Amino acid sequence: MGRGASLWLAYLISLAPAVSAGTIDTDFLQRPWPKQRVRTYEVGRAEVRWRQQASKAEGVFAGVRFQVPLPRQQAWDLSSDFSDIGQMTPGVTSVRFLEQTPTRQVIQIDVKVLWKTLRLKFEVEEEPPKVMRFRLVNQVIGEYRGVCVFEASAMRQGSASQEEETTIELSTWLKPARPIPMGWLLFVERMTMLNGIRKFLASCEAHRAPAHRQDR
Repeated sequence: MGRGASLWLAYLISLAPAVSAGTIDTDFLQRPWPKQRVRTYEVGRAEVRWRQQASKAEGVFAGVRFQVPLPRQQAWDLSSDFSDIGQMTPGVTSVRFLEQTPTRQVIQIDVKVLWKTLRLKFEVEEEPPKVMRFRLVNQVIGEYRGVCVFEASAMRQGSASQEEETTIELSTWLKPARPIPMGWLLFVERMTMLNGIRKFLASCEAHRAPAHRQDR
């Protein structure tokens, strides 16, 4: 995912393949989670809404909602560019597309962690430019699913122009294959997501029209 790749991948790589075919079920991620906790963080100039819920029985739920200063199609294009995963994510030594269509990709990644090389396989399904779903099923990690929704925001009045923005909401679920402290998982997930958002926002700023950048 271009400069937003680490938002979804770095956390999994820091933890550790078979991917089943068919639609990835993420409906449960888009509803309010029981006993979820919500708070807000400032990331650069952006306000990020963070929500979380975790239990040993159900796994770890984590999500973020924030705005980017780009129209939806442009924000989508940046998020769905998988070409530089290897450059953006530490430890990645190889990236291969086992399947690639306008609405579905299967991506195989080799990553070196200490003295081991792990092979991870991600399945991605897309409904451009609105929804992206992804899944990893791995014997070491467990099962990881996520959904990213892109919503066109109201136009923002600028000093000389109007800017269309996009609201992005990313929701994820991890069911670990082995017992892992829930607090630690949530901490790593939060830090990884916020860091990914910071990089993605910087990429968005770099892709804005020069006139828009001067207005701010």
